[in-house]
Amino acid sequence: MRILVDSADLRAIRDALATGVVTGVTTNPTLLRRADVRASAVAALAREAIASGAAEVHLQAYATDADGMVREGREFASIDPARIHVKLVATAPGYRAAAQLASEGIAVTLTAVYTLRQAVAAESAGARAVAVYLSRLHDSGVDPMELVGRIQAMLTAQAARVEILAASIRDPDEVGLLGALGVASATRAPAIVDRLIESDATAAAAAAFTADARTLIEPLNETGRPFAAVQHSERSIP
Repeated sequence: MRILVDSADLRAIRDALATGVVTGVTTNPTLLRRADVRASAVAALAREAIASGAAEVHLQAYATDADGMVREGREFASIDPARIHVKLVATAPGYRAAAQLASEGIAVTLTAVYTLRQAVAAESAGARAVAVYLSRLHDSGVDPMELVGRIQAMLTAQAARVEILAASIRDPDEVGLLGALGVASATRAPAIVDRLIESDATAAAAAAFTADARTLIEPLNETGRPFAAVQHSERSIP
């Protein structure tokens, strides 16, 4: 599974990419507004993300008509054709624009996909990915894992080229569940990225390994024991 960060804040993007876990970036107009990034600055943001190691950057068109989406999609793709994925909302104009851009070899992600039929249509239009928002499904009373599982099973049965990009993830444990379903990629907020590798058991094991490693590299006393180990032993005597 590829892990992406969902942000338009350059510092957060750089920090996420520096973890070695995150391979790409997703944005949308809402994230751009929150980060105070104007449309004129999006290309520069994408270039900075790519320079920081992003293998893929998903940029969402602002237009609501197919012609506008195609025009903006071409502009986005020209930033870096190998790494830019054009995001289009899965509306009727979005599917028309997706088909045109895909025919030109531009990677398209159809976003806000909530049904199996939308995913089938995305494959037919030539999209590379469908973005499914887990938290919005949950808030609407739909089991997001059940729906994502059915979409993934359908795509697998069809030998489809389109992949699921799971988005709007609130719980880092959902990443493992998505992976078990066969989902190809997932994007999450920087705060969730930070929690992705957290484990109390791992932290305890790391502390024990560090303590033992210290005894292997510290100088030995005249008895052949590390000074640190002797001092620890003496402190332990009541």
